[in-house]
Amino acid sequence: MEERHGMTAFELKNELCGNISEEEWAALEAGEGLYINDHNRSTMLRMRDWAGEDAEVPEASVRELSEDLSAYLSEFMGDHPEAHKWIIMACIYLTFMERIPMHPKSTGWEYVDGRYVCPHCVPDSIICGYCMCEPMVLKKISISDSSADR
Repeated sequence: MEERHGMTAFELKNELCGNISEEEWAALEAGEGLYINDHNRSTMLRMRDWAGEDAEVPEASVRELSEDLSAYLSEFMGDHPEAHKWIIMACIYLTFMERIPMHPKSTGWEYVDGRYVCPHCVPDSIICGYCMCEPMVLKKISISDSSADR
């Protein structure tokens, strides 16, 4: 029998949802009582109802993203550890199940020519390396391209 190196998207959904208590689900639905922003709250509620493609998910990558986000949040958002769970679960869901960028659309990412591009994407960043976005390249206009010659 062939060794598996992943899990299915539905197995991942069940694992993530299993980390949320009934009280937390109620708080998510009510929109109060948890340290979570609107983007991550709506993401959690979408995850609960998700019925997308049951594709293979690389389990090692899920674990690595979780560990890297945990380290990142400890360093840059250490004063709010109660938010870490929601950010990590939302990012895992968006990356491996919905396959869309981790950040809300309001951060400036766009879907262009069949790919996600982001003005904040840093290719060498540990966290950006997991995101569906590619760097947004701004077109540089040379002097010879200007309309001054017209």
